[in-house]
Amino acid sequence: MNVELAIAGLGCFLLAFGHTTIGLRWVLPNLTKGHLAGTPFGPPAMTLGMVRFTWHVVSILLVGFGVLLVALALAPDADPKALLLRWFAAFWLAATALACWNARRRPSSLLRFPVPLVFVVIAVLCWTAST
Repeated sequence: MNVELAIAGLGCFLLAFGHTTIGLRWVLPNLTKGHLAGTPFGPPAMTLGMVRFTWHVVSILLVGFGVLLVALALAPDADPKALLLRWFAAFWLAATALACWNARRRPSSLLRFPVPLVFVVIAVLCWTAST
């Protein structure tokens, strides 16, 4: 086991926990549609959704890095290329799930801003390249 990578992975988990806690407690509850501008993609409600998505995707990324580092620490004989590409695929699928969850009340917003479709394509390509 590589102790340095394990500690780095735990540090990523700690950062993810702190980032999520700060966002859910102090930042995101204070954001309102009234304080945000609309964009070419939609009204202020969509801007709010984009800000929330961006906040949470950073937390997902930090958890993902933690998982990747701990996996590398615990399995030094693993193929790093396959592990990294599959990690990318899992991250993009998690981002897709988050985007779809945020759009659950208004699924038509996914048609207006079809980023999750691109996420799925990237995930499939990464997974395919890992085999």
